[in-house]
Amino acid sequence: MFIKRRLFDKILPWLDSPHILIIKGARRAGKTTLLQFLKEYLESQGQRAALFSVDQLLFEPYFKDPLLFEKYLRREGLLGEERLFLLLDEFQYLTDPGLFLKVLYDRLSPGLKLIVSGSSSLEISRTREFLTGRKIEFVLERFSFLEFLAAVSPPKIWEKAPFETWEEAQEIFALYQNELKERFLEYVNWGGYPEVILTSSTEQKEVILREILATYLQKDVAAFLQVENISAFNHLIRILAAQVGSLLNKSELADTLKIRFETVSRYLDILEGTFIFHLLRPYFRNVRKEVSKNPKVYARDFGIIYFALRRTFNTYEGVSGHEIENFVFRELMEQFPLEDIYFYRTRSGAEIDFLVVREKFYLIECKFRNKIRIPKIFLNFEERYPEKEKIRVVITKDYLERKEKAYFIPAFVLPLIRLEGLR
Repeated sequence: MFIKRRLFDKILPWLDSPHILIIKGARRAGKTTLLQFLKEYLESQGQRAALFSVDQLLFEPYFKDPLLFEKYLRREGLLGEERLFLLLDEFQYLTDPGLFLKVLYDRLSPGLKLIVSGSSSLEISRTREFLTGRKIEFVLERFSFLEFLAAVSPPKIWEKAPFETWEEAQEIFALYQNELKERFLEYVNWGGYPEVILTSSTEQKEVILREILATYLQKDVAAFLQVENISAFNHLIRILAAQVGSLLNKSELADTLKIRFETVSRYLDILEGTFIFHLLRPYFRNVRKEVSKNPKVYARDFGIIYFALRRTFNTYEGVSGHEIENFVFRELMEQFPLEDIYFYRTRSGAEIDFLVVREKFYLIECKFRNKIRIPKIFLNFEERYPEKEKIRVVITKDYLERKEKAYFIPAFVLPLIRLEGLR
């Protein structure tokens, strides 16, 4: 069963460009399936396409030398007068991936169009010096809540989400709120790994999730990224999973784990670079202050939290505030570039959970209850930063309303609303 990923439509306009397309994402997030779907799509359009899984073919001599690989493609009749779309899965396993792609690009473009995928942005980033001006990068996340709905429920009106108008969201809320709450609970408990979502048995979901993340630890972390202290690394994952939505102090982590500060920094870089956690930066006018303040930590998928803590929730109302906040972060990633998402915190400790900085400021606060007023910190922020229009959003339990120049949106409704469409 293939669920069309929303990233597919973002990739399509770039198929005719000369750039190398790099699709990054966590292991087992669906990159291989997406490449297979791209190949089938290209062939259905009369294009020539070939797909190679680099991690499974490393023993082949032609993956040691780009010139030898070019000869192999010619021998196989893949290179000719017609353009070839060459798809390489897990390309970071090449000995020198950046140089390998650069040589192919420089020698064979535009007759060769490269589309590659990789699981580690740390390794992929090392290719950038070779590929500057030659590449466009995309990130494939695990299933979003809308993709999850498409996978587990019959087609409904929310397939057209996110909606541009407030009225459409109100209609969906009125018609389907109970079903959406039930689906929301399942998503928050298990996350968005495609294999886990498409498995109905609870026992099998747990086995698959454990196997996915164990493979990540063994193959990516221990072997490929050469982390020696796997015990400390595992413990760090559990600590971060228990602290989603909280400020992160590297010195405290070093003391708790009994490892060096520099080692904590490296491990955090790995967890970010392999799409396990994200460290959210605070917003300041002064960039030097911004990079010196502690970040907040969020999981890129709820399956990571379950893997680390074995924690589930039995009712929608019982979901913890930290998990609600993590859900909001995950959905904001679907609507905005990650580099535009911050949090805001004053010296006195008053905080706005999320601040999205675009043509407008989007002030987003999570209050998982229903008797809610406009947070005072919103007003303080607006006085301090008067230069842009503000969109106020308060995340609630099941209260949907527009009043006091703010939008009160239940957590399970947030993915259905295009925030940039709010006025």
